[in-house]
Amino acid sequence: MKSVHIPIAHCLLGLALCVGASVPARADEVSATEPQGVVAALKASGDDAVLTHDDSGDPLIQARIGGWATQIVFYDCNEITHGACQSLQFSANFQPEKPFDSVAAAAFARDNRFAAVTVGADKSVNVSWDVVTGKGIDPSVFALVVKSYRLALDTIGTQVFVSHPRLASASR
Repeated sequence: MKSVHIPIAHCLLGLALCVGASVPARADEVSATEPQGVVAALKASGDDAVLTHDDSGDPLIQARIGGWATQIVFYDCNEITHGACQSLQFSANFQPEKPFDSVAAAAFARDNRFAAVTVGADKSVNVSWDVVTGKGIDPSVFALVVKSYRLALDTIGTQVFVSHPRLASASR
């Protein structure tokens, strides 16, 4: 009888590992699995951030990064619980005062490795920045992501506005 219970216990343990119970991020890491932790990390960087939800129920952060209005969309979330998200997308939209076309967008993307930039039919400019966090990334790495995104927004701000807010990079 003892030999029957041990293999069953091993099978159940193996099944539990295969199913992949959601493991929360470590307390010292930033992860899309813990939206409030992302808010806290943004605030620790000196930025404003408020946690809300999008139309489908997934977490969404409304933020001001370096003074630029930004939303942070959570991706790869559980379709039912809207939790266990695996990645983030920082996104900011601009209505340019100066011409900014697809050639300028390509040059910007070439100089800003992790940025994606699009120009809409209405000439609006969107800058996005994707970050895969999985179960967590070091806070210093996340702070570098936010700083790099902030600098990219400062850069594009100089390209699309005649006058723009004080550059975030000057103070951080």
